Amino acid sequence: MMTTITKLKPRELLSRLANSNSSGCLEFDEGLISWKIYLQEGNLKYVYCSAQLLDQLKYHLHYLECKQAVAALKHLPSSYVKIQSYLQEKSSAQNHNLYSKVISWLLIEKHLEPAQGLELIEHINKDALHFCLWLDRGTSSWQEEKPIPSWIREQFGYSLSLSISECLDVEQTRLKQWQNCSVELLSVHQRPYFTSGWEQKPLPTSGSLNYQTLKELSQVIRGSTSIRQLSLLLKKDELYVAQILSPYIDNKIIYLRNAQPPLDKLPSIPRPQKNAQESPLVASFTNSKSENKNPESAAVKIWKIVCIDDSPTILKEIQRFLDKDRFEVTAIDDPVQAVPIIFRLKPDLILLDITMPRINGYKICGLLRNSDHCNQTPIIMVTGNTGLIDKARAKLAGATDYFTKPFTRQGLMLMIEKHLN
Repeated sequence: MMTTITKLKPRELLSRLANSNSSGCLEFDEGLISWKIYLQEGNLKYVYCSAQLLDQLKYHLHYLECKQAVAALKHLPSSYVKIQSYLQEKSSAQNHNLYSKVISWLLIEKHLEPAQGLELIEHINKDALHFCLWLDRGTSSWQEEKPIPSWIREQFGYSLSLSISECLDVEQTRLKQWQNCSVELLSVHQRPYFTSGWEQKPLPTSGSLNYQTLKELSQVIRGSTSIRQLSLLLKKDELYVAQILSPYIDNKIIYLRNAQPPLDKLPSIPRPQKNAQESPLVASFTNSKSENKNPESAAVKIWKIVCIDDSPTILKEIQRFLDKDRFEVTAIDDPVQAVPIIFRLKPDLILLDITMPRINGYKICGLLRNSDHCNQTPIIMVTGNTGLIDKARAKLAGATDYFTKPFTRQGLMLMIEKHLN
């Protein structure tokens, strides 16, 4: 699937609608995930996000200590469980409102009291809004006077109401705290794990955990438990857990796996734009804008870059790292479609993952090198494999260079600078 990038500013749009006491539905569509934010007279009524899993609903219920409702989920009708399986298999949640069905069932069967249901929806609203505010690409639309979903009205009437300005203030404060965490940490849904031999590594001076605590922790986090789930086990705020783990992530004692579908398609934590000194390529762009006063001579080339990876998280991170004003980035998450798209776009540089389903990066690289379209185009293999054999295979396939995950913005920019210059 190829995605087209459009800048979005959800915070500004919501503030404007709240200040004008608007009523209706603000929709955002990122291509893989969508949001519907329902407002009434400038107040927040309901936030629908298409990334819905039973595990996430369980998290909200556990967080609010709705024990009877959690226990009841074991007896959930099979039709609802099938929706969950479909969402995970297809890695897509568009047009499937799992929460509405399950929450309505919990209320009807008296497993959830109305007051608990109201608190649950408010918690879900804040969580969905939290990720929506990190969105910077996609499409947006406003439907004036569109009513809130019928199931919300039937279960709660019009009692749901949150102040948008208060929600935005809280999220802005927490965003700054998230941005102080490890740059490798993209989402609370990532799954931490320890690699073999971590005990031989020196502990970071900025960390607060000793070897014994880390050893106990290593028995719990093995790549299947997310940071959010870990926060429940530890009975700590998820941001606090992320802050505690960050020094060990930075020092490669703890690594992070991608979130499970469809949560891996949620927006990553936005990082503040760094100054141009971190890369000569960025610096050269900035200098050319400030030094050239002639509009024609000040024009800067827009570099076309194609990224091919079956991980939406990696694709979004690459898109976020690259300056939107200097790079035209095309993200492709289906490797089978990659070659014809590349032939049509004629990019200046290609970032290519190795391990992908149906067709791997080596084969795609070979196909491109055997064509007249891309036999001279820089192709950078991006992979988590670091072995010499993998590097040798990449060279034999015709790769220009080899780049390992996880990577930083500075590392990516230096690699691109090396081959675009």
